Amino acid sequence: MKDSRLFKRIERPEFPQASVALRRGERGNDGESAARKLSQLSQETDGLLTRLVRLRQNLVEIRQVMDGAKAQSALAETNEQLVLAALHAESVAETAVCELGELARLGQRDPMTNLPNRLLMLDRLESAIAAARRRETRIAVLFIDLDHFKRINDTLGHAIGDEALKLVARRLQSAVRDSDTVSRHGGEEFLVLLPDISQAADAVSIAQKLLAALAAPARAGEHRLHLSASVGITIYPEDAEDAQTLISRADAAMYRSKRRGPGGFEFYAQKLSITRRSHGAPGQV
Repeated sequence: MKDSRLFKRIERPEFPQASVALRRGERGNDGESAARKLSQLSQETDGLLTRLVRLRQNLVEIRQVMDGAKAQSALAETNEQLVLAALHAESVAETAVCELGELARLGQRDPMTNLPNRLLMLDRLESAIAAARRRETRIAVLFIDLDHFKRINDTLGHAIGDEALKLVARRLQSAVRDSDTVSRHGGEEFLVLLPDISQAADAVSIAQKLLAALAAPARAGEHRLHLSASVGITIYPEDAEDAQTLISRADAAMYRSKRRGPGGFEFYAQKLSITRRSHGAPGQV
């Protein structure tokens, strides 16, 4: 005898709405909001898979014990629910892929300036070192620290300071080649990677362009800004053969330049060191 329970109307499952893409306000520096979104998407997908299994079981039972108009009606309704569940599962999967891409991007970019962050710069620097080792070429690392930036934050406020950092990022990018990388190292510190130079003079040319770009008249809101920076330069392989040492020695050269006064640059190697001041001509150290 046919089971009358199979004639009962199959309840339409309630499907959760697909998660929306990350809102700007929800983006944290460490991607925590994106991770929470992905966890929610994972739970939704698990629920959809459970519903799909139940619906497939209903189809098998209907095909085994039912025939006639009622069977056709129940079969059609179950098929419809399967289609809806599949479409919704596809939507959730697409959203999850977008969320994963956004999470990966946030993990490699500085949220304020959208420049590569420390991790991405370190990866690119290590790749550049490996390429230079194979080709027996040179690369340069420039460590840039804005002069007297604390004064901007203290007198004009952090909002103006943030606008100044965004402006600095744009100007640094405009002064380098397409093959070069500008990153925000932290605070008012930036790094520039020159992956293919033939001699130290190439780094000098870029450093001069960077300082000139920063020194151009600038405004943030209603405030005029006077920007300058101190730059330290290291060369692979003369100064170091690994990424961390190149960065740390460029940092040391930057501080040596800063002690001499704002708006200059110096090489880590004393014999190569050339300084240029915003108020004076280049000179040999």
